[in-house]
Amino acid sequence: MKLALIVLGLALAVPAAPAIAKHQHLDYAAYAGAPIKEFKFAQLYNWQRTGDKSMVVWTKPSTAYLLTLANNCDALTGRVTVEIGGVDGIQGRLQAGMGDVIIGQLRCRVTQIQPVDLAAMKAAR
Repeated sequence: MKLALIVLGLALAVPAAPAIAKHQHLDYAAYAGAPIKEFKFAQLYNWQRTGDKSMVVWTKPSTAYLLTLANNCDALTGRVTVEIGGVDGIQGRLQAGMGDVIIGQLRCRVTQIQPVDLAAMKAAR
């Protein structure tokens, strides 16, 4: 089966640590909607680790998804290139239960996808 991989932004090897430090107090789960099966995207804009088994990915500045991962992804720190992909062979689509977050040789299966209400989050700040 063909593994579809999309590199996050232009190698998104930008440090994740400053983003985490800047937004560490944000509770993305509080603004996450009901789980969805998949999302489609043309490119990935950014990412941020939110816990041992979770991360947020932005498909554009105004659209974000909270991903719950099957295993602990300690590699999601510092300057790493993150890719997402699935076994369905369709680029630009991530499915819960079939897609992976890939950091080097480490694969973290995405078990749940929830859209994040960024407008509500911004209004609450």
